[in-house]
Amino acid sequence: MRPHRIVFAPGLSILLAGLLLPSLLRAGPSEEWDPVAPEDLALATSKIEPGAGAEAIFWRMWVQDEFAGGDVKQSRDSYVRIKVFTEQAAQQYSKLDIDYPMHGVVVRDISARTIKPDGSIVALDRRGIVEETVVKRRGQGIRRKSFAMPAVGPGCIVEYRYREVRSGVAADVFDLQRDIPIQKLSYFVKPLSLLGWSLRQMRFHTAAVSSNTPVDGWYETSVVGQRAYTPEPFGPPEYQQRGWLLQYYTDERLGSPERFWSDFAHTEADWFDGYVKPDKKAIALAEQVTSGATTDEERVRMLAEWLQRAFLICRADDPDSLRAAGLVRNTSLSQTLRQRGGTYFDADMAFAGLVRALGMQARLVRVASSLNWFFDKNMMDGAFLPSYQVGVRLGGSWRTFDPATRYLAWDMLPWDEEGQLALLCDADSARFVETQVANPERSQVTREGTLTVGEDGTVEGDLTLSFSGHLNEDYRRLLEGVPEADRDTTLLHELDWQEAGVHVSNIELRRGADERQPLVVQCHVRLPEFATVTGKRIILEPSILHAHAQAPFTASVRHTPVCFNYAWSERDSLLLNVPEGWTVAAVDALGPVNAPGVAGYDCQSLVSDDRRRILYLRSLHIGDCGSTYFPAKSYPEVKRLFDWIQERDHATVTLTRVEAKP
Repeated sequence: MRPHRIVFAPGLSILLAGLLLPSLLRAGPSEEWDPVAPEDLALATSKIEPGAGAEAIFWRMWVQDEFAGGDVKQSRDSYVRIKVFTEQAAQQYSKLDIDYPMHGVVVRDISARTIKPDGSIVALDRRGIVEETVVKRRGQGIRRKSFAMPAVGPGCIVEYRYREVRSGVAADVFDLQRDIPIQKLSYFVKPLSLLGWSLRQMRFHTAAVSSNTPVDGWYETSVVGQRAYTPEPFGPPEYQQRGWLLQYYTDERLGSPERFWSDFAHTEADWFDGYVKPDKKAIALAEQVTSGATTDEERVRMLAEWLQRAFLICRADDPDSLRAAGLVRNTSLSQTLRQRGGTYFDADMAFAGLVRALGMQARLVRVASSLNWFFDKNMMDGAFLPSYQVGVRLGGSWRTFDPATRYLAWDMLPWDEEGQLALLCDADSARFVETQVANPERSQVTREGTLTVGEDGTVEGDLTLSFSGHLNEDYRRLLEGVPEADRDTTLLHELDWQEAGVHVSNIELRRGADERQPLVVQCHVRLPEFATVTGKRIILEPSILHAHAQAPFTASVRHTPVCFNYAWSERDSLLLNVPEGWTVAAVDALGPVNAPGVAGYDCQSLVSDDRRRILYLRSLHIGDCGSTYFPAKSYPEVKRLFDWIQERDHATVTLTRVEAKP
């Protein structure tokens, strides 16, 4: 029987781990404000980060889990005190926002005050608290309570308190690093008392202090002198950088990672082997679908593509959603194949059963996600491997598949599950394998068009963009649920065209009947006075859209690794017509850029025989051999690579007037 858990969450490379929470300075939350020390009023600069505009003197949260009406409720009482040093910070902290999920969370009991440098106090007028929905998409939303802090200026102290009540939550992720330096950050926790269960705690990327001695049932975890969390462009997942705390309830005993994952894999394999055992109908269907195939890989491809085409996947697994799709919950492989529909999980299990029906080896694979952090084997809970794939033995090695993905080709995996440690569940030889990574050409953006250069330097014409692979998924998901009236603005913002001064009209999206095929965008673009006109010359950067792009890496130093979500490539083919009476006089030729095993770049400006047309060709690929992660020490080389690319994107073509013949 599988162990039960109340709540758990996935995790990341562990720096520190412990079991129960530490002791504390005082018991639970109070409704009284703490006295203000004279030295805090007199503090003129940050103790933690010189030059910081503000610093939290303390940041405290009391977290209590309780049973209520057969469910678990969690209350979180926060108390924050911030010292403001600069005028800019004073403006920032003159308005405070509390964001929280729209459903299952209530925020109440907000109180706040400003303490001036002379010690006088101005309390918040609670009538000024405003509540609004700031993000709402596909039934999910974020609520925000905002309030204006009175009389905030340099030298003031801002402090506030509030309570969150959450339903159905017994554990969670808590930040041990905020976007402001903190003298002392503390979490006080009063856990549930459950026979045979324990509250497990793990701390990451921070030197937090813990003990096992409670005060009135409260345990403390604290960190002193914590620097602000400052994300950098193209950094690793947030919780691979930020200090944080994970806690969850479990009835499992903590042992060695090898023993834990071996036992876990055997349990999963036993269930899987029984569930996907094919019957005669499954064997007949598999043979019918793969008729004409001559290799195992071809058979796997035909099964996966049949499933993508003929299996109705319900995007939600609740009874109402299944019923609306004309489906019932599947309880066996035979039922799944009979109704040819079900959840994502059902689709993957149907694929596994059909593979086995052909006599091929298939295994359940439990997979980590890199959306928030990177998996480590020390994270001993199945929830750290939240996703499912199917391992198939091909050519003497294991490859993993997830044909139920919505927007990807049959042999591609979601980007956050590429190159991840995955547990191959086998009753006899369980092991960790690494999932495959798609090469850059599988996720490609192409830009094709015919543009005309005006005598005033304006460039205008029609453009077609195509997005495949992970880029197809990114842009299709971006547009999901967006009202048609807002679709163009959403797309332009994602492309950064508005910031680059690109005027766009006549946008047409060609989505096609197959969501896995490239998304195509057609539009008319106009770049006013894009080229530089100097009397008898026009200086044009033929890369057009890339010429105004911001450099991805501008900092001279970096503290975190560079991490791209996935490998990708770009292909540009632009035909540029020069103005009547002008001709191409000179073309920059800077040459290609090659970083073997990592990236490559090339661009050419080919001039027609009459020197009145330019064919601009550009190619870029990043992430050869899965090279999408670069340690911070490699940052100078990464920056140099992208600086070289940007330099070439600014290569010019010079146009001159055609001299009239006498």
